[in-house]
Amino acid sequence: MKTNNNLSSHGKNSPLGQKPLEAITRLIEVCLPHATPVATDPPNIPITLRAEDGKQQIILLLEGEIKGYRASDNLLYGIAESPTMLGLMASEYSSASFIFKGNKDSKISVLPRDKAIDLIAEHGLVREVIACTTRFTDYRNYHSDLMINRTAYDIICGLLLEIERLPQEVRSKSSVVNFILERSNLARSGVMKILADLRTGDYIDIQNGKLITINKRFPDEY
Repeated sequence: MKTNNNLSSHGKNSPLGQKPLEAITRLIEVCLPHATPVATDPPNIPITLRAEDGKQQIILLLEGEIKGYRASDNLLYGIAESPTMLGLMASEYSSASFIFKGNKDSKISVLPRDKAIDLIAEHGLVREVIACTTRFTDYRNYHSDLMINRTAYDIICGLLLEIERLPQEVRSKSSVVNFILERSNLARSGVMKILADLRTGDYIDIQNGKLITINKRFPDEY
């Protein structure tokens, strides 16, 4: 089988580069005094980019993590770790397209989007906004490249690489099958078959349902 040179993101580092922590931290510092805390106990209460009055709002993730789901089919779109600001550049359409859920360890606040924009303008934080927006745009492009017009095999290989980039303490708790099923519309039977074939070919080492290592580049044909 031939080597798949398209999967060049093999490795520990994210293909998106470093998260702009200084920019995010500065934006949150300015917005937080005007934000309202959100209860995350019990966990998994849906949070949207629309406030109860129907206007758009910003989500500030101060501690822990938050999961973003596509509203149309509840597909897991991504997981953001603190600190994170969500919704700043969202349109009316996109603000209704996603729901977010924290967990018991998440610390989340929200504030009106119009207020956040006023604060950003007042403090001259254009560069910080651009840094954050660029990161989010890169992620959306990366996600689209991974999922759109791809075969089940391509999607599985891409998500295996995602798992490999996770910190060891997270990866050791992540079921490979569940990780893939949460992020795709693939059938469990098909996922199991492809994973079994990759294990047989010694491309991956999975033990107790957890990914241990990717041993070599995946074949470009299946």
